[in-house]
Amino acid sequence: MNSRNYECDRQNLGVLSGSPLQAKFRLLAAVIGGASLLALTACGGGDGPVATTNTDSPQQTANLTGKAIDGYLIGAKVCLDVNGNDSCDPGEPSTTTDENGNYGLVADASATGKTLLVVIDTNTRDKSRPGYTFPAGFVLSGIVDGATGQHITPITTLVRSQVQSGKSQAAAEQAVVSLLGGKINIKDDYIANGDGRASAFAASVVDKVVEFAKAGRGDADTVRAVMNAIATKGSVTAVSQADVDAARAKPFYTADVDAQALLAEPAYAYAGERGDFATLPPKPIMVRQALSLSGQVLQTAMEELGLQASNWVASPAGASGVAHIYGHYALKSDGGWSPFIPASGIESKLAVQAFSGNVVTTTDSNTGIGTRLEFRRTVLDGKALINAMPVSTSSDVLTAMPGAFGAGTTGYAVIRSRDLDAVTLPASAQCSSANPIIEDGVEQCPLLGTPTQQYASVQDVLTVPPVPFLGIGYLRFGAGDQVVVYDGNDANHVLLDSSKIRWSLYARNANVMVFDVAYADIAHFPSLDSQYGDLIKAGGKAVIALHNGHLRFGMLLPAGMETTTVLLKSSAFDHLTRAIKSALAQ
Repeated sequence: MNSRNYECDRQNLGVLSGSPLQAKFRLLAAVIGGASLLALTACGGGDGPVATTNTDSPQQTANLTGKAIDGYLIGAKVCLDVNGNDSCDPGEPSTTTDENGNYGLVADASATGKTLLVVIDTNTRDKSRPGYTFPAGFVLSGIVDGATGQHITPITTLVRSQVQSGKSQAAAEQAVVSLLGGKINIKDDYIANGDGRASAFAASVVDKVVEFAKAGRGDADTVRAVMNAIATKGSVTAVSQADVDAARAKPFYTADVDAQALLAEPAYAYAGERGDFATLPPKPIMVRQALSLSGQVLQTAMEELGLQASNWVASPAGASGVAHIYGHYALKSDGGWSPFIPASGIESKLAVQAFSGNVVTTTDSNTGIGTRLEFRRTVLDGKALINAMPVSTSSDVLTAMPGAFGAGTTGYAVIRSRDLDAVTLPASAQCSSANPIIEDGVEQCPLLGTPTQQYASVQDVLTVPPVPFLGIGYLRFGAGDQVVVYDGNDANHVLLDSSKIRWSLYARNANVMVFDVAYADIAHFPSLDSQYGDLIKAGGKAVIALHNGHLRFGMLLPAGMETTTVLLKSSAFDHLTRAIKSALAQ
């Protein structure tokens, strides 16, 4: 590696990471709007960089402008990737950066959402490093979200790579901001702003791309893999070849799918297994979710397949068997509680409000809460079959599933988020309590207070000891929002003091008590309830609520929290089914 002189200090790079865990049980849907390609024309003009195409046209003033930055990049080709193939093709608007890294292209509003590419080769110079020659060529990128100030940097490239990994634009931006310590505008010109931390981070990212470039060239797959390995690892320097290879092996996603064509036939996602207790020992039964559009309703039906069976059939018990709950109560948009929702009915019917490209907005028929579904397409040729498995899949099953999808296999992903918090109170008939409550014909375990007593307020929990918390210990409430978690075997041993846990009443329903605790402060407890641990790690919260006079535990998934799930059409899912069957039979 050539020595490099940077105008900004490259020390003190923070390492903050964390990729949200996908929730174990989610409704799946797939709607992708087709996007027509732009036919943009541009030509030179003005004192700065000029936009050029192969089309003769009158001179126009560049209106899509910004800088190409590692340091300011001089003599780099910049283009608008109209056809989305990660390449600057003839006829696409393009230009060359000037002595300060400036570029300018002619485009209209249709350019929004498309990608800007900066092609760096051995002829490109970096103003921050006089005399330096890039030892390998590569491409930086950024997604157009306006007209002016469209800077293209290693940081915007990292954001785009996260989008391609299956995150929404908002989630990708947040992940990169967190990686940089939460104190950066990812769209800024960090050179002009004197942001040494961002400059050093960006330069180290470029170094890492060059390190893994092959034969003097970092192709699009390499750049994307390095970027996503950095995001997964939470560090630039710690990324190894194994990390890059692992990132390269994962699918990447685009939004070029026709929604109506996709939903003309069902799309499927593997949900997991339920136990067949009619046999001893119990045998696993595979469960999948089938998504279809019926009029203006997105419907999800559970189907199952035994290891000796040939055809998928309706599965009334599939949802509860996979999710390990019989159902739940959900807080509605108006702050009241829904009727009891059996597991098979959770998010099973979403009323479509609008289709817009690859995004569909819906309303949950049970709660009235708006839900945003963003859909992507991926080419699965040669990708490992385990990429289509839910995150809850056991390592034994994954290990027993070698093999890859064949040529011509297309997969899909759905990114789901809500416009309001989702607050739910799970109900289970697998109850060890000697005196459970009975609501809606289901034995339920409130675990708090006396099942036969009718409580008037959630704050009655303040005087109802003992109150277990997440399997760790027990709650002891003090004045105001003060609370500690103590050891059940030693009441004087405080496990979490009041600096690490707080409670507050929820705005949408004052009989819901929300607990704020950081995952880092509870992760080391071996007795931590895995369901709640995963929830909090992903950004959720534990709650205690008053429902029908009973005190109950529940969970809160914040508005905007995303889950991403892979969908397959019938033929691809059949391939996956054969591999799962083989793995489960071992």
